[in-house]
Amino acid sequence: MRSASSLAGETLWWLVLAAGSVVVVVVALLLGLVINALRQIDRHAARTHTAAKQIAQNTVGLWALEQTNRDLVAIRDAARAAARDAPGEAAATPLTAARQKVQGWLGRPEPDDDRSF
Repeated sequence: MRSASSLAGETLWWLVLAAGSVVVVVVALLLGLVINALRQIDRHAARTHTAAKQIAQNTVGLWALEQTNRDLVAIRDAARAAARDAPGEAAATPLTAARQKVQGWLGRPEPDDDRSF
């Protein structure tokens, strides 16, 4: 027969083993949750990166458009100054030709009475 102290020691051993097993299961479960959360973060980061690349590709032309706008404003101002300084057909002919060329590039028909100059 076993003594009372050996039964208490054996019971304590099983209790510690059970508690340790519960701790291992809880830690494994929490580790699985952390890994799952990290995978979701990685998927969302990949989607965000893809969206950012698409946005960058879609907005590349904006810088060029701003530069073109500045250049066209400068051309317009120069044309207006030329029309003021040398009125008449001699100044209007090159401006008309330039306007027709730009409108051809844009694919727009020339308006009949464009007085923007």
